[in-house]
Amino acid sequence: MLETFVAQVARCATVNQMQRLIISLEMILAPGEVARLAAEVRERGIGLPNVVAKWLDRMEELIRRDGAAPEGYVRQSLSDGATFYATPGAPAERAARTLVLAFTGDAHRLMMPIALFLQHCPADRYEFLVAYDAAHAFYLRGIAGLGDTLPATLDRIAALAPPSRYRRAVSFGTSAGGLAAVWAAYALGLERGVSVGGVTPSEVGRRVQTQELSIDEFDAAVRRRAGRPPEVLLVFGEGAERDTRKAQEMAELVPAQRIVVPGCAEHNVLYELWKRGELGALLERALGPVAG
Repeated sequence: MLETFVAQVARCATVNQMQRLIISLEMILAPGEVARLAAEVRERGIGLPNVVAKWLDRMEELIRRDGAAPEGYVRQSLSDGATFYATPGAPAERAARTLVLAFTGDAHRLMMPIALFLQHCPADRYEFLVAYDAAHAFYLRGIAGLGDTLPATLDRIAALAPPSRYRRAVSFGTSAGGLAAVWAAYALGLERGVSVGGVTPSEVGRRVQTQELSIDEFDAAVRRRAGRPPEVLLVFGEGAERDTRKAQEMAELVPAQRIVVPGCAEHNVLYELWKRGELGALLERALGPVAG
């Protein structure tokens, strides 16, 4: 991995190209990969351009904050648009974990680098399938390499990572991935769907990339589970007016619980919670077992 990283950096002729490389790495690297890269760069005395060196040092600092060991997720690419993260284990160990289907926003992050997000999710309890929407179409055009529509893509996801193999399965989406997360919870029979500042069906007609697309299949999935809906959590900052309106709209379409983050007027509510030291508690509520 180190050789690949160094070669990628060497191909960057400008700071702008280095920053693009950094963004692409923040979309995929697991916590342990960040730590190993930083350690190997130090051990071998490899000189990196200043912008890259500072980024790697900062990422390692964030991962190892408070002396924490990096979570042991191993990354596996499923397609151009999906990556799987899981710690190796015996079948019984993995079956006892919770599967999380995570739909990133337009920046292909979960409101922060994937490594930092995963560091707040114990690897002995969770496995993640993280999806990316290159078309910026709220996943309605599917996921690259998995399907051309969201329903077809969800079917493919269910075949690659069957929720039935796990103790629990939930979906989680941020911003442009919020609708897909709620949709997946209904379509795949998941226990819970979590939308953090997520888009709603009404926004489909307003985005250029989605104006001609239909959400009839979302409505059908909701109807199919009318008697046994998933738990839907809608997370937003109390001062974020647009996200507040979106949560209200979604709650009028499906039964949902709104989780309001006090004192937060930002769309990126997860980053705000991280700064406060409260992200772990929110993720425990969002991804953990149903209370009671």
